[in-house]
Amino acid sequence: MEEQVLNYVGFIVLLLLLAVSLFKPVFALYLIPYAMSLSPEIVVGETAQREITIRLEDLLMGVLLLRVAFDFVISKSFPMERLRGNQFFLPMFLYSMTLIMATTLGVSQFLVSPASGFFFVLKLIQFFLFFFLFFYYIREEKDIKVILNGALVAMAIVTIVGLTQMPTMTRTTMPFEGEDPEPNTFGGYYVLLGSVVAGLYIHEPKGRKKTIYALLLAVAVMPFIYTMSRTSWIAAGFSLMTFLLLTKGLQRKVVILIVALLIVLSLQFVPGRVRERAQFWKAEEGFEGTETIGRTRFDPSASERIDRYRKMVDIFVQSPVLGQGMTGAGFIDGQYIRVINETGLVGVLTFFYLLYAILKYLFSSYKNREDPFARSLSLGLFCATIGFLVHGLGASTFLLVRVVEPYMMLLALLVSYNRMTEGEARGELHAPEQRYAYPYLV
Repeated sequence: MEEQVLNYVGFIVLLLLLAVSLFKPVFALYLIPYAMSLSPEIVVGETAQREITIRLEDLLMGVLLLRVAFDFVISKSFPMERLRGNQFFLPMFLYSMTLIMATTLGVSQFLVSPASGFFFVLKLIQFFLFFFLFFYYIREEKDIKVILNGALVAMAIVTIVGLTQMPTMTRTTMPFEGEDPEPNTFGGYYVLLGSVVAGLYIHEPKGRKKTIYALLLAVAVMPFIYTMSRTSWIAAGFSLMTFLLLTKGLQRKVVILIVALLIVLSLQFVPGRVRERAQFWKAEEGFEGTETIGRTRFDPSASERIDRYRKMVDIFVQSPVLGQGMTGAGFIDGQYIRVINETGLVGVLTFFYLLYAILKYLFSSYKNREDPFARSLSLGLFCATIGFLVHGLGASTFLLVRVVEPYMMLLALLVSYNRMTEGEARGELHAPEQRYAYPYLV
């Protein structure tokens, strides 16, 4: 009885949140950072590949898209001028079309289950829709600061959950990940948020905020290590090296080196199972699929990925142009293998075109902007993207919901902030019309 009452109350609260979000879209933007990190997954169906789940941010996104449709169709107030000149829409569109064409071809050749292909493609396109919605609805700098602070608060909550998991679980994972949690997701999440917090710390002039950022990073170290995601460890190392290369000033470089040294020294205080996990070159006795490179024999997890890379060429030869479609090549735990085998050469070109556009923008923003906030967010996202490039060698990084959703959100925050401040500097940015200026509820 009590469970039914709780479910009923939860349903009523959800309806109220969605109703408020429909009339005050900025309220949904403030909720989404928490939903991305903390929302439970509700199973609504199942395909041949995996379960179909819905999360709170999916519902909020649906409401926001409905509001966009209302602006465009009914009130005819769709502000096209806000969308012109955005350098990411074209590569996002091209990659989305590649996914659709490759998967449609895979379905026609009976390589892809229609339901599995549809939902995987929908999820990838949804990532780009998050970028669009944040860019479309953000009106003032206050929105950006509130949303970013929400992401940092969510990171703090997730870190506390990770700390509570350390004594009882073999590996730390994100909250509410369902029956099959994936520590690689938690590791990738920390590579992203940790890089952003580090960027904010480096360029923050105020001592109180610097202390908060430093504490947030320090507390997150042990839950990150306990993910035992070797791919994430290596990715974080590359992110740190990128920070070291890009930051100016001896003091900043010393801080980065001290952080790296503390992380290495902390490994001496972790249990033996964590240190054993780091030794990927130790083969497991009795495992028949052990891969060997030279005289090095790898453990089962590393061996499986090496085997996938070796088989990649055989699958690619069968469908070199558009691949075999999403899920057409079976389960693949590696971003680049997936892109090559599922979308072929066209997918490789459009995928790396998108990454090139993002990296080019972030590097240019960091080098050319003088605003400390823009520089800090640009630096953090650039270093996180470099880490993702490495993370993708051992995980499907750009398909991980709890990693890519906040990544697209943060990228949209930066683009929106730069557009606002650059427009103000040129005297070209005007206050939005009243029908677009939604009241703040936070």
